[in-house]
Amino acid sequence: MDPQFESIHSDADSSFRCLHFRCRTFAVDHAWHYHPEYELTWIIRSEGTRFVGDSIRPYGPGDLVLLGPELPHCWHDEPASRRSGSPEVVVVQFRADCFGRDLLELDAARALGELFAKASRGVCFSAATAIEVGPPLLGMTRQHGLTRMARLLEILAVLSAAGDTSFLASQDYQLNNDINPANRRRIELVHRWVRERLKDEISQADIARCLGLSPPAFSRFFRSATGKTFVGFVNTLRVNEACRLLSGTGRTITEIAMACGYQNLSNFNRQFLALRRMNPSEYRRQLRRREGRATDLLRLRAGSRTPSSGSTARRRAAGGRR
Repeated sequence: MDPQFESIHSDADSSFRCLHFRCRTFAVDHAWHYHPEYELTWIIRSEGTRFVGDSIRPYGPGDLVLLGPELPHCWHDEPASRRSGSPEVVVVQFRADCFGRDLLELDAARALGELFAKASRGVCFSAATAIEVGPPLLGMTRQHGLTRMARLLEILAVLSAAGDTSFLASQDYQLNNDINPANRRRIELVHRWVRERLKDEISQADIARCLGLSPPAFSRFFRSATGKTFVGFVNTLRVNEACRLLSGTGRTITEIAMACGYQNLSNFNRQFLALRRMNPSEYRRQLRRREGRATDLLRLRAGSRTPSSGSTARRRAAGGRR
């Protein structure tokens, strides 16, 4: 794909940028882009499809991702998700040397260097890690100067030690990616055109005609620009939408298959299994188990922060004696 270059300016009294914002929609306000900074993104409210390099995956509230420099990315939220409110996100953008040029040479920072190396492909963290670093990330938006810098280093230390992570872009993405300024408008049009027609029959000949290309020329262009076949791209978006419906609704698997453009349930199951390595029923069961564990973790941490009645009484008594 051909992303837009984004120029990042550090916040006042800081060597990096930290934002907490809401927007009307990611699909309009945040185009496919890249920049020389690392980017840590935590989604507070929104769900849809996350594009990172050649990775196309669904995302939802709590999504926590670290991206390396020059790695193209964008988030497209689903219109249905905006009913609960506008997309809300915390974004931190920083350069590797924002803590000083010699930090990564220290033995104590070896894990941090390894984290930055992984970020070249994009790294997605588990729900448990997101629960741990999300509140400090949000709090950092209200801090300044050295306090803010120390908080970022603490958060990166937690991420460096996180074990349950997954890569986003493929290992060969940077080698095979064809960044050509003439492609960006075409790719954005393809994204929009397909997303608006997921429920319908999608023809490669139709989108080729929209771009003024013959079907063979479109096929070559799309494969060169994205590293994917058009059919594979459509199936990925459809399965991502199915994942969203499996997690966010109680609709039956047959209803979800039809809503995502699959008129044949066996074909839907086959495509889902190929992309998610499990069938839709198992995906829904695993999702519910993960949500249950995340809820238990939140309750556990909330309980650990709640003072016992005995300690509260002792503090009150001590206050009375003073």
